[in-house]
Parts: sequence; structure tokens; C-alpha cells
Amino acid sequence: MISNGIDLIEIDRFSSLINNKTFLDKNFSINELAYLNKHHNIQTLAGLYASKEAFLKALGVSLDGYDFKNIEILHNDKGKPYINLIKKDIDYKNISLSISHDNNIVIASVIILF
Repeated sequence: MISNGIDLIEIDRFSSLINNKTFLDKNFSINELAYLNKHHNIQTLAGLYASKEAFLKALGVSLDGYDFKNIEILHNDKGKPYINLIKKDIDYKNISLSISHDNNIVIASVIILF
């Protein structure tokens, strides 16, 4: 079975959140926070968040009760983003992730192969 999810976010929504430690600590892993510190920009923050929302949409679950810190958005040595589930609570074969941004919009797409 294949499932997909997509999320589109206005980047400006995150302008006040990039320095909000409570928001960052609640939604991002230590590895993601390190990546954000290195690439300190609103587009990156919005892209990571949109990726997590797209993943949950692909699963067909709501944001309520699901720990965003369990969904870790990492990057391989060539910069390609991928999803690492810290708590392996779903049985899947493969997860694909694509993130793009332009002007004030970021979009993330997730495909899960079960």
C-alpha cells in the first residue's frame, strides 16, 4: 500500500518562531535544532515543520497526540532530506520526502510505502 501527504505553509508564519525556544524544543529533535542553528533561516524552519505535517497527513492521523519530536527530518551528505522515526511506531518499507520553497511558500511532500 502507498500513502501520500502534502503540506503548504506561508513562511512568514514562522518569523516570530525562529527564536522561540519553547516552540523549537517542543517540535524539533536535538539533531534538527543543530541543523537549524547551522542554517538559521525561516525557510528551513518552515520546511522542517511542513515535512512533519505532510508525514502525519500521509499516515492519516491528526496532529493531536502525536509527538513532533518523534518525526525527525535529517539530511544525507548530499543535502537530500529524509525522515527518521525516533520511535518506530509504524510498519513501513520506505518513506520519501521532498521539500521546496519559493518566495513566501514552502511545500513538503511525503510518500510512504507500507
